[in-house]
Amino acid sequence: MTERNAPFPRLAVALAYAFSEERHTLNRPAVARAADMRLGEPGPLAGVDGCAEIAQVRQFLERGLEPLHLAVLWARYGQRKVCCKHCQSEGDHPGWVGALQRIAVALGAHLSMRTAHSALLHALVRRYYDRGSVRTLQAIADEYACNVRSVERASAKANEWLRGAREKKGAEPIYGIEQAAHAAAEMLLRGGGFIP
Repeated sequence: MTERNAPFPRLAVALAYAFSEERHTLNRPAVARAADMRLGEPGPLAGVDGCAEIAQVRQFLERGLEPLHLAVLWARYGQRKVCCKHCQSEGDHPGWVGALQRIAVALGAHLSMRTAHSALLHALVRRYYDRGSVRTLQAIADEYACNVRSVERASAKANEWLRGAREKKGAEPIYGIEQAAHAAAEMLLRGGGFIP
């Protein structure tokens, strides 16, 4: 496919559309979605055709990516909050929370620290992915009755494992899980003609 025929200009746009149900709802006209400042520009995909194209991208990713890579992309680009249809209260999106849990389980296997239990790992992963988080490591340590140094060490190792790290003196660079997930998704979507 040529660049003009690809539905998305770059990988980040394709992933943002694929993992956000809010961007391609059929119950609101495109003009109303465009006026919603939280969503940014609506893009070229709107209506039934847009929903179908976006569903194809998500299905393509779900079939081609490892579950951990899919969870990492969902945690990074997925919709974090959802509004209850009945009471209109806002809560965490179940898909986003599930992705965080899958990452926390994989992180536990990677860290193998006795003091880092599953609830603490989930809190660290949530702190990493939650953009508006104001929770400090001290607050997390207090909540889970852990030593602050242990939480700091676990957080540093988690960030390195997720993000990756540059080459240091005497140490090889670390290829992060996010880097691997983005590379795999880019290869899939480029091969499928979704991005140029």
